[in-house]
Amino acid sequence: MIPKIYFGRTGHASTRVIFGSWALSKATQAEADRVLELLLEFGVNHIDTAPMYGNAEKCIGSWMKQHRKNFFLATKSRRRTHEGALEDLQRSLGRLKVDYIDLWQLHGLTNQGGWEKAMGPEGALKAFIEARDKGLVRFLGVTGHGAKAPAMLKPSLERFDFDAVMFPYNYPLMQDVRYEADFNELISLCCEHGAAVQTMKCLARWPCRGQSKTYNTYFYEPLVAQEAIDKAVHWSLGLTDSFLMTVGDMQLLPKMLDAANRFEKRPSEAEMQVMVDEFTLQPIFFRPQRKGSHTWGYQMSQALEVLMREEFFKYPNKRTLESVVKSLESLGLSTHGRKENIARALANRTTKGRLKKTKLSNQWIYWTE
Repeated sequence: MIPKIYFGRTGHASTRVIFGSWALSKATQAEADRVLELLLEFGVNHIDTAPMYGNAEKCIGSWMKQHRKNFFLATKSRRRTHEGALEDLQRSLGRLKVDYIDLWQLHGLTNQGGWEKAMGPEGALKAFIEARDKGLVRFLGVTGHGAKAPAMLKPSLERFDFDAVMFPYNYPLMQDVRYEADFNELISLCCEHGAAVQTMKCLARWPCRGQSKTYNTYFYEPLVAQEAIDKAVHWSLGLTDSFLMTVGDMQLLPKMLDAANRFEKRPSEAEMQVMVDEFTLQPIFFRPQRKGSHTWGYQMSQALEVLMREEFFKYPNKRTLESVVKSLESLGLSTHGRKENIARALANRTTKGRLKKTKLSNQWIYWTE
């Protein structure tokens, strides 16, 4: 059975692995019921869901009549206003067929404008506090996605004493020195507050970037080999006193639970580096550098390297300057008035043999073999 530890200061002993119900977003009830059997088999006693997770809340609701006492139940709201958040809560209570939620979380709070609205006088936080005071929810949390998540969750905890936080955490992400620094600051703050730490995106292998997905993992391709899943899960569980959200794909769920059930210690740095090379692990987020810390040229160069690692240029994907500009913008880089700079950077990589180019219809196209 997967071990249990106290979920922050809530007093509830949750399994170190939490069922992330994005896996049920497209599930039938019959498929969901098979997932329930798997959770019971491994002793998982904590479920995380959200209104935006497709069929998930309805599927879970059918379990609650018989199994409510077996699970610590969490859901979320992405609404930023007092009224909108309360509407979400009432809908979630109805779909889940319960009288109360154990943990209600502000979902994906990493945008500054959304943060200010949610934390304002008529924002979602007001609804969260009211719901807790009325007994509709027991504990309150906040979640964040993307490279900015740890940095944005820190002021959330400073603004309000949340019981739990959730954010991405995996080996490739922690090789980013900025992410690592923000992450460590957030963990220290969570320890001070006694807030439960929930991590996600453990099995991320590389970002999809518009390519068709093989698994139901939102925007990234996951690790699928059991050996790789073992190392990724065991590395994440090596974060003391933390909780790990399961992968969002029903096919991979049994492998992840099996890996968690066999956890003893975190793999070594050398083992993880071997896995990075063997499975071509890549960070799933790209973040331009802070103003003043690097030049625009440096940021552009880093973004081009991301595109090359992700085989954006790999033959037969011959790319024009315009397609490169659009892709750099999709990575969060401003390109206004910078086409000549980008063209020179591409030409430099051509001179060094990293890219090939030819002229077609009066414009250059670039590719790698």
